Amino acid sequence: MAKLLTVSGRMSVGRFEYKTKPEEKLRSNFSQRKSKGLNGFDDVKDFLHWYEHQDKICYYCELKEEEMQEIVIGGILKSNRFPQNGIIGRGQSRGVWLEVDRLNPKGNYSRDNCVLCCYFCNNDKSDVFHGDDYKEFMENRVGYLKQKIDKK
Repeated sequence: MAKLLTVSGRMSVGRFEYKTKPEEKLRSNFSQRKSKGLNGFDDVKDFLHWYEHQDKICYYCELKEEEMQEIVIGGILKSNRFPQNGIIGRGQSRGVWLEVDRLNPKGNYSRDNCVLCCYFCNNDKSDVFHGDDYKEFMENRVGYLKQKIDKK
């Protein structure tokens, strides 16, 4: 199906319309991390610059942000955390945009420690894995876990 990039920065694929993450959401995310003492960016401008220059593709599984939106907004998969009936509401906006993930979950959010990832990978990885370990885990989940048991 042909994609059409509109003047507003939205991409239309058939009936589905891709929407970029609003700056106010990015600023809010930054403020939340800063208030928790987890920010390693110089300031919000530095964070926004970093975000704008990231490919909008999941670092772990390579799902594109517009594909993620089609799955979530289009109702292909459903969750109470996803927008209901295509409407983004409080507590129901997960999965709409790629999420900022820390490669090292114990480190701060910074240029060197952050990647964009999809909702599914971010939840799966959680704070259990370093980003590189998670990629290895994804390739062979059971083998990876059995290897951990053997090393203990």
